[in-house]
Amino acid sequence: MPEHPPSGGDRDFVTIFKTGSVDRDDYPDLAEHLLEGRTQLASETGYLMKFGDVSHRGLTPFDVASLHDVPAYPLPQAALESLPAHVRADLERDGAVQMFGVYNRENHRFDEVALAWEEKDFLERIAELVAGDCSLHEAVDWTVVEEAERYTVAQWADVRGVTEDAVRSNVNSAREKLLAEEDRDSNSEPP
Repeated sequence: MPEHPPSGGDRDFVTIFKTGSVDRDDYPDLAEHLLEGRTQLASETGYLMKFGDVSHRGLTPFDVASLHDVPAYPLPQAALESLPAHVRADLERDGAVQMFGVYNRENHRFDEVALAWEEKDFLERIAELVAGDCSLHEAVDWTVVEEAERYTVAQWADVRGVTEDAVRSNVNSAREKLLAEEDRDSNSEPP
């Protein structure tokens, strides 16, 4: 296995996933295969990372993890700590994340990180809500918690560093504004 993952100025497609131990008695062939292909036998964080091709974006993190032709690297503690709070929260909750980012192998840090699902349509939806009556916080909280269902109110509040009441208030306010907009639209339609 190579000593360092690829590094460059362009953002890489990265899958990070939780590792587990393999019992040599239960799975002797798998344990032998893993030992032959690894130069480092443990990950200090309990996570591995794979740098894949953007074509892997359609695969689940677990499908990417099972690709034998893509090497896995232990995720250093510094790299884990360099991830934005919402990415770490997803990783902790789901055991895996897929993201785009720039990996600096000298400093073991990720920069310019965005989850793979954070696409243009997500940003377009927020812009659409802001162009309506919603504030930026209302639009973001509504989209993340209600429409994308990426986080619960408590998880998102923790990611944002605000109270649950603040997120709940923004979500409720956005809901009221969207319902009022729907009422206006339905009343203005010709019979």
